[in-house]
Amino acid sequence: MNAISEYDLGFIANVSDNFWHLGIYVCPDIDIITYALAGRLDETKGWGIASDSLSTVRTHSIYDSKSGWFDLGDKDLALCLRRTSLLNHGWKLSSITEASARALGVKYRIIPSTDSDVQTFVGSCLGFVHLQEFWVKNHGSLPVSTVIYRGIDSAKPNPEAETYLKNGTVIICPANPVTSILPSVRIQGVTEWLNSSRVVAISPFVGTSPFSGPAGVMMRALGIPSTSYGVARLYSEFLKLLIVDSNESKETIMKVKDESIECVSMPTRITSNEDRLRLARGIFEIL
Repeated sequence: MNAISEYDLGFIANVSDNFWHLGIYVCPDIDIITYALAGRLDETKGWGIASDSLSTVRTHSIYDSKSGWFDLGDKDLALCLRRTSLLNHGWKLSSITEASARALGVKYRIIPSTDSDVQTFVGSCLGFVHLQEFWVKNHGSLPVSTVIYRGIDSAKPNPEAETYLKNGTVIICPANPVTSILPSVRIQGVTEWLNSSRVVAISPFVGTSPFSGPAGVMMRALGIPSTSYGVARLYSEFLKLLIVDSNESKETIMKVKDESIECVSMPTRITSNEDRLRLARGIFEIL
């Protein structure tokens, strides 16, 4: 396998779960990617910095008992404070993300899908609530009627993303299709870029069970089957190849292929570094 330089590989990050909390701007997906590439991610939780503490938010909740629903580690808070300060001084989110990644020694480009304000809201019995309130504050327990992306109609894609999304190979990770992928894909112009590329997606489902999170609930709310076939349908406008887990049914694989989308199976569940390397090698072998 040829070595990949920082100029070959870039990461387009979802921004629709960004939100203001305690007066600071938090960017969960951007920060997860940044910490992972910097070797600082808390692998057990899947977010935040390893060995972080929660002294600040726990102490803050003494003064504001309603603020403690979102855990933000002390080390994690440092980046959020820096980001907020730079935003208040007129910096764009993309420039802040680049500077933060560089400070942490990340070699690869991390590019927010847009510098515009796009936020995912979930329709529920409480009205429309921000994704973070739905998933973190209410533990995903609210019934979901619909999902909307506020601000997406006027959002413009980050120009730097074009380098990685147009006329090349794009790999869509097995994130929640509705809340992590579609908010980036539906930004004006992105689908056109993807149509010129070989787009490979890794399904986050085996059967009707997502690997984690509320992906199944969200897809059902949109009238889409909460399966790998449903993922293929959501991405059908640009998807060339769907990778499903080796335990996926033959029936599902055939239904994906009936949509004129290639479909191959391999072990996709990741529980160790060896799993990561095996999956990466498997993907590069079929590209």
